[in-house]
Amino acid sequence: MKTHRALVSSLAVAGMLAIAGGAAWAQAQTAVAANSLADLSLEQLSNIEVTSVSGRAESLRDAAASIFVITSDDIRRSAAVSLPDALRLAPNLQVAQSSAGGYAISARGFNNEISNKLLVLIDGRAIYSALFAGVFWDSNDVMLEDVERIEVISGPGGTLWGANAVNGVINIITRSAADTQGGLATVTRSRSGGREAARWGGRLGEEGHGRIYALATDRGATRLASGAQRPDAGSRRQLGARADWTSGRGSLTVQGDVYEGGDDPADFLSARLRGGNLLARWSSKLADGSAYKLQAYYDTASRSDALVFKNRAQTMDLQFSHEPVAAAGHALLWGAGYRRGRDANDPTPLVLFVPNERQLSWANIFVQDQVRLGEHWRVTLGAKLERNSYTGVEFLPNLRVSYEHSPSNTTWASLSRVVRAPARLDRDFYFPGAPPFLIAGGANFRSETANVAEIGHRGQMTPDLTYSVTAFRQDYKGLRAGIPGSMPAIVSNEIDGHSTGLEAWAQYQAASHWRLSGGLFAMRKSLQFASGFSDDTSVPNLGNDPRHQWNLRSSWDLGSRSQLDVMVRRVGALPVPAVPAYTAVDANFGWKVTPSFTVAVLAQNLFDRRHVEFNAAGVASQIERRFFLRLGWQL
Repeated sequence: MKTHRALVSSLAVAGMLAIAGGAAWAQAQTAVAANSLADLSLEQLSNIEVTSVSGRAESLRDAAASIFVITSDDIRRSAAVSLPDALRLAPNLQVAQSSAGGYAISARGFNNEISNKLLVLIDGRAIYSALFAGVFWDSNDVMLEDVERIEVISGPGGTLWGANAVNGVINIITRSAADTQGGLATVTRSRSGGREAARWGGRLGEEGHGRIYALATDRGATRLASGAQRPDAGSRRQLGARADWTSGRGSLTVQGDVYEGGDDPADFLSARLRGGNLLARWSSKLADGSAYKLQAYYDTASRSDALVFKNRAQTMDLQFSHEPVAAAGHALLWGAGYRRGRDANDPTPLVLFVPNERQLSWANIFVQDQVRLGEHWRVTLGAKLERNSYTGVEFLPNLRVSYEHSPSNTTWASLSRVVRAPARLDRDFYFPGAPPFLIAGGANFRSETANVAEIGHRGQMTPDLTYSVTAFRQDYKGLRAGIPGSMPAIVSNEIDGHSTGLEAWAQYQAASHWRLSGGLFAMRKSLQFASGFSDDTSVPNLGNDPRHQWNLRSSWDLGSRSQLDVMVRRVGALPVPAVPAYTAVDANFGWKVTPSFTVAVLAQNLFDRRHVEFNAAGVASQIERRFFLRLGWQL
């Protein structure tokens, strides 16, 4: 509680500083107001800078990875009301809603509500839980109006980001405080809930800018096929602040958030939530001109419900990276980091962790060199050594090669070894919460590993058509399963196998006022018990994935003051438990009433009264058609 009050006090001070400087705020540079499709051409979109692939800024067309960028304009013009809604825009992600606030989100398969092979960051802060090495999506949110871009990498990212970046990385990057000056308020409502957000930005002296924001969300309960209501309604409140200072010596960012949600008594579908974080990042150059970055953050989170989890976690993280002055043709990057966490879980009727509380630590060091060979070839070779509390040191190497056919066409290939390090759910978990146990944690559970090969091409066929295509094979060893026939079932590394697949997307500028885009994902997965055992539950429990999915988006500028955007999503059937394939149509009609006031009508599942996206039919939430009215003011 003392730590939580300290976080609130720090954010309050930052907020007062921002308000004190508000008298000098400039006209807002980013707004709810509609932007024309012509503001960013396809060539300019291909040149958007990304940082998640190589650890340094590079244009999207040069990035040697399967990366899709969701821009702030994509989010604003979509029917997204939540962060998971916005992630549906990425064709290389699988996003399934399981309850009013619950989601299963993954890349390249293995999707379930406790997916553990996808690393997610918000402004450089990892939001995965040490409890199961995944993300509680109802515990993490951002003000969508402040998102600059979301970089979605499908495929391994272990050399830069470490263990758990096995199948992908989601890097959510918000705008600097200098780009969010002035006032902004949005209200988004439907009969089943909505979202309200407000933000104010101002100057902090001659060299700084700051902002404060408030965000409130609420969601109505979903229903089963029988018509019965599920106990998953909930609400959430969040406050945050960010300050950025830039001078000749370098740049400093300080930001943080506090949140709470849920009501008592809390159901496992709508847990009682509380938490906060505080992050500081300093970027500068040494005397020789080489750039370095130092980042530290503290994160605290608690989650409590009557049946499953009563979890409290604190994390402290420190990261350093440096780009030394290197020989001609070389771009060297190295870094090191240390993270320490405390995870405590009180027993519940369904879950017991032994020990109840555990101290965990992670340490890493990495080096990466990008070498230019001649005019067209680039080779990136890197490796990370990462130590965790369970299995000791893990080795994460990576090799990427790219060939630039022309300034707008690049072919690339990569080989990587990645690991998913054990979490508490692997080693310390017992079910149910008292003997006799049906499932027991595996004291000898080791890291899951994957060897990944990829080849891709990104190009611009004409000034009006850009595309990206990637083929991949991922060979897995030691995936989690229970030892068949044992009682209790001991969690162990029993399953091997592989997956192969294809990812592709394209954008076409049909006219100055009309843009089309689409994406396709197809995958085949083959898993089996390495020891020859057979079990009817363990393999399906590793993820319920469609063999294919696709989406099509159409964006129209209807004159200078209105826009219409429509997205069609097709998701193939899920095998076990069986979920039928479905097609959903989302739409957004936006109208710029005045320069400072906008109105939008949003529709989700426009032509589908209801469908199931995850879980067995008898216990699954029916995801219903919804309409929202959004009002936005820029002050």
